[in-house]
Amino acid sequence: MLDKFPGFLGYGGINAIHANWPMYPSGIGWKIALKTIGNFPKGTIFYEIDDIDRCKLLVNQAPNKLSDPFDSNHYHIAIWHEDLIELKDKGFIDGVIIDKSDYEFEMIRFENFKREFGDNLKLDKDGNIILYIKDDNGKLRETKYHKPEADEYEEDFVFRNCAVIANGVSLTESGIKELNNISKEINLIEELNALTQPLINIKRFDTAVRDASLLVETKIKEFHKRPDLFGQKLVELHIVEVIKNNDNINSAEIKCYRGELRTIFKFIRNDFAHNFRVLTEEQCKFILARISDTLSEFNEVIDAYFKKNNT
Repeated sequence: MLDKFPGFLGYGGINAIHANWPMYPSGIGWKIALKTIGNFPKGTIFYEIDDIDRCKLLVNQAPNKLSDPFDSNHYHIAIWHEDLIELKDKGFIDGVIIDKSDYEFEMIRFENFKREFGDNLKLDKDGNIILYIKDDNGKLRETKYHKPEADEYEEDFVFRNCAVIANGVSLTESGIKELNNISKEINLIEELNALTQPLINIKRFDTAVRDASLLVETKIKEFHKRPDLFGQKLVELHIVEVIKNNDNINSAEIKCYRGELRTIFKFIRNDFAHNFRVLTEEQCKFILARISDTLSEFNEVIDAYFKKNNT
């Protein structure tokens, strides 16, 4: 039952992120993080809006221009601190990312929290922040946000596994090249390969991508018997039906799946449906690898959320 609750991830020995976010990381490791960023057009900048359990939630627009940066209609990604640091060390992402120890990171969060209070800030003699919360009877009760304390061994064994983003995060040219290398490791599922390989052979690369994205859309339409819907409306109908088959729980797994579908439809399907694009074979195969992953996930979702409930 835990897999149906928001924030439960169930991979890599990680139980959950203690937040009801619109998006979660789909796995652990710098390759997964790189592919997550690479799902968006070249030049996209991501801005941090939250940080919980050593994971960052980012959005692809400046948060100060959004009335609610957490709105699920925006496009979000979530990446673990350690993966951000590794991507930075490999030169695959831009945006000033500074490695910090646990203590240094917690102090930064503590100082940022203090600034939010402005003139209303109250501290005790030890520098802890004094807060007031309502108890079950509606009465205010004093509590404290304690100032972080350095571990006595901090100077001897410093693990700088916490990331601080000073600016927005975006892919470098090296990161884009590495994405192309990763895509070469992916074998297209048989149905997609049969559709696109003849087009690749005659160098109709944009048509191959267009037909591949149309295949995803057509399969969703046919499954739900809704030929009248397309684009994001079709995605949302599909996700609503998935949630219904998950006891009406919008789990972390479903949110990740929705995020992947939405980016495929917005940044690939829409673009190639309405424009002619000049692509290299390498670029074509990279996009097809993404679509293949999504199509495989669609098949898995049908098996996991629909067929099991019809047996």
